Order: sequence, then C-alpha cells, then structure tokens
Amino acid sequence: MKSYRCHDWSVLPGMEVEIRMNGQPVRTGIVEIVMPDASMLWLFSDHNAGRTLFESSEGYEVWADPEDLPDGLYWAMFCQRPPEHARSETEANP
Repeated sequence: MKSYRCHDWSVLPGMEVEIRMNGQPVRTGIVEIVMPDASMLWLFSDHNAGRTLFESSEGYEVWADPEDLPDGLYWAMFCQRPPEHARSETEANP
C-alpha cells in the first residue's frame, strides 16, 4: 500500500487507514467517526480489535492510500503531497 500522511482527519470517515506512532504502524481499520475539531477519531479495526479512539495530540498519525478515497475525492486535499499537475506548474513558474 502506497500511503501518505493525512493532516486533515475530518475527511476520513469511511476510509481504510493505517494509524502510526513514531513511524511505526499501530493499527489499521476503517475510520468510523471524527470529532468536529478533527483532533480525535474512532477506528473500527479488523482482527477482532474492536473500536479504538486515537488522538492527534498523543502523537498518532493517520496514513492512507489515495486510491481508496470514496467518490473520487482527490487525495491532495488532505495529504502532504501536492498533485502531479500542481508540482509541474510550481516547477515551471517558481
């Protein structure tokens, strides 16, 4: 899975993601609910782990594969890497 760090957790409900801390995978699953201020999320995990609450203030990071976005939502809206065409325009017009 080619994944990118997601800074805006508010767009993640329904997405399959990987939770990491200090660069190490902690858990994977489906984002069930995100708090209105996007500071915490509930993850429904596979492998019978149930639901778990993760807080960004505790150092957790969310990583997702852009190809898993629902309804064609473009991954650059919330991930650290700009889309290919934006990088090309920026490089052409510094």
